[in-house]
Amino acid sequence: MRGRARVSGLYRLSGVLRGAVSGLRDQEAYLVSIGRGISRALAVTACAFALAAQASPPAPAAGFGRIAELSAQRLLLADQVAASKRASGKPVEDVGREGEQLVKVREQAAARSLPPERAAAFFQAQMEANKLVQYRLLAEPARAGKPVDLAPVRERLDAINAQLLDALPGALDEARGEGCERRAFDAQRSAARQHRLDELHRTALARAFGDLCRIP
Repeated sequence: MRGRARVSGLYRLSGVLRGAVSGLRDQEAYLVSIGRGISRALAVTACAFALAAQASPPAPAAGFGRIAELSAQRLLLADQVAASKRASGKPVEDVGREGEQLVKVREQAAARSLPPERAAAFFQAQMEANKLVQYRLLAEPARAGKPVDLAPVRERLDAINAQLLDALPGALDEARGEGCERRAFDAQRSAARQHRLDELHRTALARAFGDLCRIP
């Protein structure tokens, strides 16, 4: 009797164990199913974020940030202008072209409902910054190099000038707030890091901002 009871108990225990194993297998399958569902959901979410990033590129910087970015691009072109003038022997000062550029700036500013003289003062600072770079580079010992065609450089400068005019209203608005010098400095530092400007071009970038924080 005791033997039969033991066998019966073992059978019952075996059944319990088989049920437990079966339950664990069912639970494992359930967990695997959940994991697959989560993986698919994450993949769909990642794809959605990627598509959103492609469809909605980050907005360009505004205010001082945009001015600093464009001014840095403009200053880097001064290197090519200096190389051209070294090869041609022409002076840095070009009063005639500067005058023509400022007349154009005043006209374009008026068309954008910007104060023409304020815009002209800002672009005068841009020109002075450009010449600062040229004078410093031309003061260095002559280095061998090919002549530079200024036509595409001037086209690029004209395009940047138009972009600067478009960005100027935002910069003028920002200049009216408190902490103007701090924000201008931060914008210049960010643009200098992005374009890896050396000390000369960093100084010229500060000059390119002119008196934005001081002229009413």
